[in-house]
Amino acid sequence: MFDFFHFENYFKVVDEEVIKETTWGSGNYKEKTVLLWDLENISYRYFEKVKKLLRFAPERSFIVTTQAIEASKLISMQKEGFEILRAHKTDSDTKIKNVYNILKDYDAFVFISSDSDFVDIGKKVLSQGKKLTWVIQDTNKKRIMMKMDISHKNLKLITLSRFEL
Repeated sequence: MFDFFHFENYFKVVDEEVIKETTWGSGNYKEKTVLLWDLENISYRYFEKVKKLLRFAPERSFIVTTQAIEASKLISMQKEGFEILRAHKTDSDTKIKNVYNILKDYDAFVFISSDSDFVDIGKKVLSQGKKLTWVIQDTNKKRIMMKMDISHKNLKLITLSRFEL
């Protein structure tokens, strides 16, 4: 006779869609984790591959770049939850260090870069007992591996092949 509206059914559908979107489709979300992506070093076209390799979405995600980003790509990055940190080439290292100081309450970091400029901040992250996942390209990994303690228990290195697109 009467059909009642059930809020639970409505919100269950909405929640599943929101969860899928905020976890990059993986269903896993890591609180207290921040991702820093060096766009000049590893192209954003690797995003789908990175999502599969990480198997989680971090609480906050930043794109670090010195270059202008075309509008369509910028919209796509922001839709995926990235905040854009644009700097001049001379102050990009300072920008990375400032991000760390601002986000010192985080327990885990993800770097997507083959730039050895991230080594100092990586060492600082590990020295404070925090976890670091570092996604690097196979062609440039020697520069990082020679400067980091690759046997550190809180360091996980993931290698992208330039042929894996």
